[in-house]
Amino acid sequence: MKLQRSPSIFRHPLAAILLLCAAEAIATTTATTYVANSDVAFKQAMEQHKLGNWSHAYGRFSALADGGDAEAARIALFMLRHGSEMYGLKWGASQPQIDQWTKLALQPKPSLEAVSGD
Repeated sequence: MKLQRSPSIFRHPLAAILLLCAAEAIATTTATTYVANSDVAFKQAMEQHKLGNWSHAYGRFSALADGGDAEAARIALFMLRHGSEMYGLKWGASQPQIDQWTKLALQPKPSLEAVSGD
């Protein structure tokens, strides 16, 4: 019994290189789009908080934290912990969420630049 080899694009090194380049380009574009969308979502959450729509803000921050956003995790944990005292509201989160958010929140923060106050 003879085994037949199926045709493969990997027999042609140029085809394999082009395929890898295309995959990298798609991955980079997808990552950039996710970061841009994440930035927009974070700004929307901040705007909701600024407007006093704290439940909407918490929902957005918690969703971002679930997606791996460390800064959103810090804010969601703060709102979860101090919601009753600061906002007169109490929100919930599962223990796995709290654990994940805590791990994210413990990541080093980006450095801040000094800004003069008005």
